[in-house]
Amino acid sequence: MCDMTGNKIKGLLLNEWYTIGKIFIAVCVMVIASLFGSLFMAAATGEAVIGFSTVTGGIGVMLLSSAFSYDNWKSIGSFKKSMPYSDSEVVLVRFLPPVMLIAVEAFCTPILLTIGGLIHGDLSEGFEGQAAFVTAVSVLYTAIPVMIFYPLFFKYGYQKMQMILGIFSAILVTSSLSLSMMGIVRSPDDENMADKSMLINMPVPVCVIIIAVVAALIVVAYKVSVAGYSKRDD
Repeated sequence: MCDMTGNKIKGLLLNEWYTIGKIFIAVCVMVIASLFGSLFMAAATGEAVIGFSTVTGGIGVMLLSSAFSYDNWKSIGSFKKSMPYSDSEVVLVRFLPPVMLIAVEAFCTPILLTIGGLIHGDLSEGFEGQAAFVTAVSVLYTAIPVMIFYPLFFKYGYQKMQMILGIFSAILVTSSLSLSMMGIVRSPDDENMADKSMLINMPVPVCVIIIAVVAALIVVAYKVSVAGYSKRDD
């Protein structure tokens, strides 16, 4: 039974790879590059600053969601419905790529920020709390599209939600530019230019709790998606 389920999951993953494989590679490169950007910024300033790297995961998830558009365009959704795949398996495979990005953000962000801070050698006061805050914001930005839009995509289809997705994407990009500019204006050589609002300290346990809550909400979003998808008639 487990082997059969595993083979079906592999088949669905292969189908997703043919559909959005290049997009997934591009998103991974973007996220990894932004994470190392955070490392370099921490190495230059000794501080964990919110910047463009905090929102690349969210932008990446929005790009990955384009896979839903192929379901109707190439009748992939109808094909999946006709195959011996359970609704939970179809939904799970679509959830895996963004969940991988969220896991990478949660695991790698504090590590790379800490490495950057150690390279600088003179950490700012409260660096640990700054890194915790940046990590929590990064995870939230990446997870929110999954928690909000994926259940809607599975219930109503991509076409009906496309306009709302576009508006949300515009807001996300605008906020990313704002965060990026606020991080850029910081100057370690000029205390008067230091934007202290971007150096919020968060207790590490609070960051862990936020990540745990996000994980629980993703599970809820997954179950809601399965329920919505099972009632859809492609």
